[in-house]
Amino acid sequence: MKIYRKIPVLLLLIVSNYSYGQNSPSLTLSVGLSVPAQELGGDLVNTGDSGISFISRDFIKNNYANSAGVSLSGTLLIPFGKKRLIIGRLSGSYTFFNVFRKTFFGVTKENNIETAVSFDNRFSATAMGIGIEINPFPESRIRPFAYTDFTVNLFSMSLIRNEILSSLFNDSFRLGLLPGAGITFKINKEYSFVLGGSYHFGNLFLKSGSSSFDDRIVFEREGIPINDMEGLFYTNLSDPDTFPQQITGSSKSINWWNISLGINIVLGK
Repeated sequence: MKIYRKIPVLLLLIVSNYSYGQNSPSLTLSVGLSVPAQELGGDLVNTGDSGISFISRDFIKNNYANSAGVSLSGTLLIPFGKKRLIIGRLSGSYTFFNVFRKTFFGVTKENNIETAVSFDNRFSATAMGIGIEINPFPESRIRPFAYTDFTVNLFSMSLIRNEILSSLFNDSFRLGLLPGAGITFKINKEYSFVLGGSYHFGNLFLKSGSSSFDDRIVFEREGIPINDMEGLFYTNLSDPDTFPQQITGSSKSINWWNISLGINIVLGK
């Protein structure tokens, strides 16, 4: 008789532990493929019919000449309420582009003399975000979700010539939005696989530029603005033998797609 009296207590403990585990915060760790969109992509080098190569005239003027890269991210998820339909998000990520592109090797002209040259560029984005996730089927083994994060982004960019860091741009803060969606595949009460996709509007706010000759974009300089706002600036990257010329740059969106695969871990287990 004593055993039967203990059964309801045991069931209550099991249910309580299950509910606690499902309402606990969780951490998602992901790795992803990032693809530049709009003006974040483009060609770095332009080669003429003569075989002579220079930095493209569109670099900085109209685009940032990046190709696909890799992202690493972590997101803390905090459920709200017993139904867990709404989840708070604290996210952080690091994305570096041009991972799969080889360094360009060719011939250029310096002081009207043809010489061998190599060109490459680096672009990375560090993002911190806070947002809300909608989880319409929290009890399902396969759960779709959608979210939007408000992000603070730090962009770093540099230009490399002849395997030496040649031009270093200022690290630039921008504000953006990160909408995304995905599917969670539950393995057990503690672990789940997460497949997701997102589109990051990286510089919706705080774009800037500089028309000062002191901020000219030339080789062998540091502290150059990234000039993502429409306006005038000076450069001679596409023809280093000439004096820096004033050109009009367009407004550039630093946006990219990301497809990621990760694992979600319920904390407190």
